Amino acid sequence: MSISQAPAETVRELGPFERAIDLYMHRNPVQFSLVAEVDRKVSEQTLARALRGVQARHPLLRVSVDRRAPQARYRWAEGPVGLETAAEGTPWQAVVADEQTRPIAPDPGPLLRAVLIPAEAGSVIVLTFAHQITDGTGGLRVVADLVAALDGDEEGGEPTTEGDVPPSQEALLRALDAAPPHVEPPQDELVGSPQDELADAPGELTRFSGRAPHVSTLALQRALTARLVSRCRTEGVSVHAALCAAACTVFHRAGRARVRVLSPIDLRRAARLPDAVANRFAGARTASEASQAGDFWELARHHHQALEHQRAQGVLKAGSEALDQQPPATPEEAEAMMTVATAADIQITNLGVVEAPAHGRTSLTALWGPAQTTQLRGEHVLGVATLGGRLRMTELTHDPVAVLLPDMATVLAQRCVEPGSPSSRSVRPVSGPTQRPRQPHPMSDTQE
Repeated sequence: MSISQAPAETVRELGPFERAIDLYMHRNPVQFSLVAEVDRKVSEQTLARALRGVQARHPLLRVSVDRRAPQARYRWAEGPVGLETAAEGTPWQAVVADEQTRPIAPDPGPLLRAVLIPAEAGSVIVLTFAHQITDGTGGLRVVADLVAALDGDEEGGEPTTEGDVPPSQEALLRALDAAPPHVEPPQDELVGSPQDELADAPGELTRFSGRAPHVSTLALQRALTARLVSRCRTEGVSVHAALCAAACTVFHRAGRARVRVLSPIDLRRAARLPDAVANRFAGARTASEASQAGDFWELARHHHQALEHQRAQGVLKAGSEALDQQPPATPEEAEAMMTVATAADIQITNLGVVEAPAHGRTSLTALWGPAQTTQLRGEHVLGVATLGGRLRMTELTHDPVAVLLPDMATVLAQRCVEPGSPSSRSVRPVSGPTQRPRQPHPMSDTQE
């Protein structure tokens, strides 16, 4: 089976948000990795076959970006997914760090590559996606399909046709029905309002140099993950809001008077857009002052309420329409837009609870990421995923705060005891060391 189309054939033009990302990426590579640990030995040949099958199912996994036309467009790419095999036992954190030093070129495509790491009792697969084609949730679907394909005897059937190419998110948002009921903003000031000059202060770009980022990883124990979920339900907040509050608490304790958090919003859930391996997200920014750090759950409610307002369908449509009417036309304009829209002390991308697909001989035993950098000075980019009852965090930065993840876990452990329960100080909240990619420690222990 061949998965290639005529290489000169146009798939479709990039939508406004996709074009903004691509223009930004002219000088600032943005690509993210997902790390899948599976419980069986996988050969390079088996993985290559499975990747071909997954490509056949998802059109944007077999495209390039043609920047020569006035409007950038996707074109079919002829080649398979690039695949390398690392030495057995290589820490995946070092591979993820290295992936950030090698930009994925827009042409000739495809805009995805893979690294296979043989392990003692299984395999680790690192998938790295250029951000023009998909977001973390789309990448998660690729991981699930890949695990299923590892056991398949066939290559996934015939490739989908051009008619199955996912439309841009702007096209989908324009087609939504009338706006849903109005959502009132929280009583305190919303981040991003015109009056809030501190919140809207743009970030500062750093020139891409190929320098490897610092990678930190940490997995909460199952017991703490379960207590976190239970306590969040009791308090009426999301787990994501609790993570925002924990990060802010740590930064406030380190002396920061104001902390801004950027949270990508999955439009598949927030606006009921159809699922696809494509970009389906918007950015939401919340913030806290040092004076709010004393009451953890009140701080979590502050983030939760602000995010709920920004998740409202009317707000999402308005933001999309604004970009549609005035999209950036040059890399400089895209950089100016992104440094304002994404300026934050920490970005937290939470993929939520991941259902582990079990297909014959292969099971997904751990998932880490999304792991990425965006070339903003001082950034901390945190990817979160929960699989098998354990919440896992992966942070990338060029300005490491060594205690960030351990202290976040400690804050959560201390705040997630139920009323009347023993102190959480006796609870072992975390597993796994903080890791520097150039001097790697052993990988985080993922066993109870």
